[in-house]
Amino acid sequence: MFAALLGVLTLVLSCACRDDEPELDNVRSFTVGGEQAVEVVPAGTPRGSVIYLHGFGDGASVITGKAKRTAVVERLVAAGYVVAASDAHGNAWGNPASQADYVDLAAELRARHGTSATYLLAESMGALSALHIVAEHQIGDLLGTAFVSPFVDYRLPLGQDYEDSVRAAWGGGMPSSTDNPAEIPAAEFAGAHLRFYISKDDETTVTSQQAQPLITRLEGIADVTYVFCTGGHVAPDCFRPDDVTTWFESLRASQ
Repeated sequence: MFAALLGVLTLVLSCACRDDEPELDNVRSFTVGGEQAVEVVPAGTPRGSVIYLHGFGDGASVITGKAKRTAVVERLVAAGYVVAASDAHGNAWGNPASQADYVDLAAELRARHGTSATYLLAESMGALSALHIVAEHQIGDLLGTAFVSPFVDYRLPLGQDYEDSVRAAWGGGMPSSTDNPAEIPAAEFAGAHLRFYISKDDETTVTSQQAQPLITRLEGIADVTYVFCTGGHVAPDCFRPDDVTTWFESLRASQ
């Protein structure tokens, strides 16, 4: 059963489809901490930085790829935000190196653009790094974190190939309970602003096993909101350009 599920998971998460990829303006590539990074910059002075934490099989170029993602990027850039992503050690499964890559990217954006507000937008596997960054307060000016089809709990069956990938990312062993975002004490998220875009039809990161238990555990401790979308894992409907931009803007206005 898990082998069959793994085949579907691999196909969904690592699809390299190149159709419907619009061109973006003001795209720049650079290196931070030895990792390739990409940023999309607004015409004027950026009012904040949005860091995109990619999913399995992707890297920094994810923000210039499929239309479902570039629609979000374009909307955020139009609102005055610089949007950036890092390779972040590839399929790093939330390991410390990937966390450091995103923290370093946030610092680089502050130095480049003079921004004083950072937001995270984490897709699938990227949620693992994002949750550690939030709980451990690794980015001092972080205002909010949005999640699309998030993977949050290593305790669920992964299938052999994915388990091998996780072990490789974590130095040969599976992450300990203290490394599992699903087991971080809820109190560590106190005051954090988190928004989840999740689908009941997601058969890859099953919402009832992944996002929903975490949401329930954090309610009343963090500012947690969620939006139900339709379709499977990282379905186009789960990328909400207007909603996520409006939410980021509301956090900026209330600081």
